[in-house]
Amino acid sequence: MCASVAFAHPHVFVDASVKVLFNENGLSGVQNRWVYDEVYSRATIASVDENDDGKLSVEEGEGLKSIILGEVAKSNYFNYVQSGSVFLGAKAVTDFKASVKNGRLVLDFVVVFTAPVGADYSMLVIVVADPSNYVQVTADMENADVAAPESIDVEYFSDSLEGLSLFRAFLPYVEGLYLRFKKK
Repeated sequence: MCASVAFAHPHVFVDASVKVLFNENGLSGVQNRWVYDEVYSRATIASVDENDDGKLSVEEGEGLKSIILGEVAKSNYFNYVQSGSVFLGAKAVTDFKASVKNGRLVLDFVVVFTAPVGADYSMLVIVVADPSNYVQVTADMENADVAAPESIDVEYFSDSLEGLSLFRAFLPYVEGLYLRFKKK
């Protein structure tokens, strides 16, 4: 008997940008912007565009929240935040908005996470990716941003996930955003 390993190949392509959000208490969420490929965009927009105008009304866009994000909720909305030796669970999705730009579907939303700020540095690693590789998420971690109040000191950089045992399910080209933060 011969066993073979099946490798998933992407069916959907997403260009993602990330902004890590802090409030006075610490980490409060990850703001995502996902821009989908043209083929997926056309099919998905057509599935909710009730008046066939090629645009998304607020109601039509809201329908995409459950269609797209409902499917990935069990995967933490493809947002993985490592704190110490555990992944933080997503608390909710807020500020959802769907739009169409240059024929491509764009989703903007915040995945709510919490990690308290303390007097000493806390370390986080943030990844936006689909470990199954059904959706190829290309997250631009080089240009990721952080928004924090003046009372919190945050340092961050992007790098590969090589050697991080919690991220072994991800493809080798996936990069994470490494952060450390503390009270000033």
